[in-house]
Amino acid sequence: MEYTVGDLAKRCGLTVRALHHYEKLGLLTPSGRSEAGYRLYNDADVLRLHRLLAYRQSGLALKDIAPLLDAESPPLVEVLTRHIADVELQLQRQQRLLRALRHVAECAALPEGEAGVTEHLLATMGMMRRYEKYFSEADLARLEGRRVELGAETLRASEAEWPALIKAVHKEMARGTDPASARVRALVTRWQALMAQFTGDDAEVRAKFQTMWANEPAMQRDTGVTPELIAYLRASAASAARTEARTKGTKQ
Repeated sequence: MEYTVGDLAKRCGLTVRALHHYEKLGLLTPSGRSEAGYRLYNDADVLRLHRLLAYRQSGLALKDIAPLLDAESPPLVEVLTRHIADVELQLQRQQRLLRALRHVAECAALPEGEAGVTEHLLATMGMMRRYEKYFSEADLARLEGRRVELGAETLRASEAEWPALIKAVHKEMARGTDPASARVRALVTRWQALMAQFTGDDAEVRAKFQTMWANEPAMQRDTGVTPELIAYLRASAASAARTEARTKGTKQ
């Protein structure tokens, strides 16, 4: 089927001027002309226009789109499938941003929240960037599923408990408390329980959290989860594991 420039503009929600501009840039050239000399676009042109608009919506500049359009000419179903995947990915990212902004707004609405809202917003933005750096979309989807499963009330309680727990570990470190002590082991047990709750006890996701904490000084500063604190917790966990192994050996 063939379309005039007016028909194509009307059907796809563009202006005739925009189509002329794409033609001038070499992005979309009509495949034919009518006897009267009017531009005619065929099905292949429509597919190319769809790909052009998909690239444009993904944030690419027009000058960067031409090589992509000329490099391949996949079937329509493949183009649509790829576009759907891109849009779904963008929606997931927008939804994460929306949740983060709502959380900041809720904190700002508290009587004591307005004063620190800028710092909280910056910390939230930084955390989002770090999550996207260290976790795949599949990881983030699993974490989001876990959040939904836990529910808002449980999440709020866990988020409130983390700072107090981190502070308690730092306090024992400052006192010089032996990591093998019962007091520190209790803190480690609670730490492990909270982490398992948040990650769904997914070993791969937990390992990525550890890598993120180890590699991000800003996160260490913001959360207080420093390499020294992690080493202290690991020493306590290792001590508990040795004690458990000795107990099992004695029973055998």
